[in-house]
Amino acid sequence: MKRNRITWGCLWVLSLIGISFWGGAVTYGLFTALTLVPIVSALYLLAVYKLFHIYQELDQRFVTVNEPVKYRFALVDEYPIQFVGIRVKFFSSFSAITDLDDETEYELKPGSRIEKETRLICRYRGEYEIGIKEIEIQDYFRLFRVRYKNKECIRAFVKPQLINTDRLGEIELTDAVRENAFSRSEPDVLSREYVPGDDRRLIDWNQTARTGVLMTRLFTGSDHQEIAVITDTFRSSTEQAEFLPAENKILEVMLAISYYFRRNSISAAEYHLAQRLVCLNIDSRGVFEEFYDTVSEIGFSSLNTHKLLYRSVAGRQDILGSSMVYLILSSWDKYTEALLQELERHQLRVVIFHISGSEDNRPDLSGHRGCDLIQLSPYGDIAKGLME
Repeated sequence: MKRNRITWGCLWVLSLIGISFWGGAVTYGLFTALTLVPIVSALYLLAVYKLFHIYQELDQRFVTVNEPVKYRFALVDEYPIQFVGIRVKFFSSFSAITDLDDETEYELKPGSRIEKETRLICRYRGEYEIGIKEIEIQDYFRLFRVRYKNKECIRAFVKPQLINTDRLGEIELTDAVRENAFSRSEPDVLSREYVPGDDRRLIDWNQTARTGVLMTRLFTGSDHQEIAVITDTFRSSTEQAEFLPAENKILEVMLAISYYFRRNSISAAEYHLAQRLVCLNIDSRGVFEEFYDTVSEIGFSSLNTHKLLYRSVAGRQDILGSSMVYLILSSWDKYTEALLQELERHQLRVVIFHISGSEDNRPDLSGHRGCDLIQLSPYGDIAKGLME
């Protein structure tokens, strides 16, 4: 295109020199034609902008993160004018198109259409535009190129991904639950004969020595009713590129934990702010799809502050009386510090999942005991830590 402009400019200057020194009908005709070229090109681009149509559709209204869905679009020329040098530019920040690229150039004859069908993958949970973002058109002489925003974008409603895993970052959920049960129970003097599968840490060596049979201690201490999962719904940024990955990962972690509890029949409940503190029971007897659909609709807001979360949790005996707490968040301030202190004051073991793309944002928990911190990247696999 740059070469064409230079060529046209050189010819126009030569024609101008020609009419200045020699004149004549041919020279004037050439000068007039070259002068009209950019005008005709501009009118052509205006016509294409007004007359060219794009139709696109997604195979389903609601999609899931990292789940390919059918996507198709059509370029249509319904008028007696040929469209050349058309390119379509796709949204690429939050979604990806397979088997197509932005450099493909399309040409449509009068009354024709070009249809393409492929697959589209959404990377993050949320509501955002996908598919064709911009259209690029150029004239016959390839002097000018105009790019404009697609007037009919598709808006996707994307649900979080449900991952079946027993590991989140550096922690095995099985070990976390087992260690918590061990530390919260009170061993009595009662014991019974050891059977394969019993926790080896509970072997009563004194009884074993007296009886000559391997014995294990019984737990008769009172158990707390359930595990509490606290999900932070505070939106700390106004930039979609910043808050979408973090919010997606928060819900992804929460669903993975909840699904683990559901599979292993562990009594638990999830808590999050939605103007008030909402409790969702993770019931092994219920239908997990209903829980998943409810979680998919959880909204994040700048109004759901850590201050409000702290005040809401501090007055909830069902949380403070639970066996342990999982806290999932992407930012840290003095109120999350106060919340952690309140949970520790009630002798609760806390596992914090901190969603951050950098170790520089790691909370300082040096003054806390009975607390585990797991750093997870908003862009990575939840089964891996931040630095893996």
